Amino acid sequence: MDKFFQKLCNFYPHYKLDTKLKKKSFYLVFSLIKFFLNGPFVLNFKKFKFNAYPQKKNYSRSLLTKINLHDQGEIDFLNKNIDNNSIFIDCGANQGFYSIPIAGHNLETKIYAFEPSSQEMLMLKENIKLNNFNNIETLNFAIAEKEGTFNFKDDNLDSNSTKGGFIVDDNQIKSKTSFIEALTLNKFINNLKISDDKKLFIKIDLEGYDFNAIYGCDDIINKFFVLILFEFSKMGINSKIYNFDEFNNFLKKNDLAILDIDLNEISLLDLHNKIDKLEKKYDVLGNFLLIKRKNKTFLKK
Repeated sequence: MDKFFQKLCNFYPHYKLDTKLKKKSFYLVFSLIKFFLNGPFVLNFKKFKFNAYPQKKNYSRSLLTKINLHDQGEIDFLNKNIDNNSIFIDCGANQGFYSIPIAGHNLETKIYAFEPSSQEMLMLKENIKLNNFNNIETLNFAIAEKEGTFNFKDDNLDSNSTKGGFIVDDNQIKSKTSFIEALTLNKFINNLKISDDKKLFIKIDLEGYDFNAIYGCDDIINKFFVLILFEFSKMGINSKIYNFDEFNNFLKKNDLAILDIDLNEISLLDLHNKIDKLEKKYDVLGNFLLIKRKNKTFLKK
């Protein structure tokens, strides 16, 4: 059954499934035979390919059910703004849901993909190999507000599971963890010895550790053109490091604006008011941008 479905994917590549009818037809076929599929299946998005697994616990399954890329709007926005003088840093790269499409559209842009989970790193490397990309460098490190060795809870223990992993404090350890080395983006970027005119596009999705990573960016924020795409979530604002007043002061001190993907400015208080209204079953409010106010006008919608 795998051979039949792969032939279907080849005959109707994902970049041609551009209408609701086509997507529904593809999903109908998948839903009828999904219990007989093992995968992975190679999906063609024209400028890049992606391995998709049909198992429920694998995050890439949605490429077979929803057809669209994860965070398609955010990826389109980044592709409009990234150029050959840019560096893209993917913190929490997973299987490459950002790194792969950005690499495909920006072959001359250097990409650094950080992923501490060994299983997700393996799938990321398989996707890089599938595309024969040479502009993505993978790094098996966590990103934090300080350097050191941290306890890492990897939830990707089952076969084909990509639930995610996260750094935990000592008092949070209730199940098996491993040790992971963490870097700050300040030190990582400064060690690259790049010119001051480089533009840095940083995506942060660290299962609630996003603010830690942002605090580790203060030096480079004031040295380079930096745009940070981060996830605002209940897990993040409930983390040990987060405090409303302290983060608001961080924004003011570094003259940072929070924007939505349509480049509308939004206050930290507004984000809190919105996340307070989320249903209990939802953790994430959405992705937002951090950028120096003086650099806002250089962004393209």
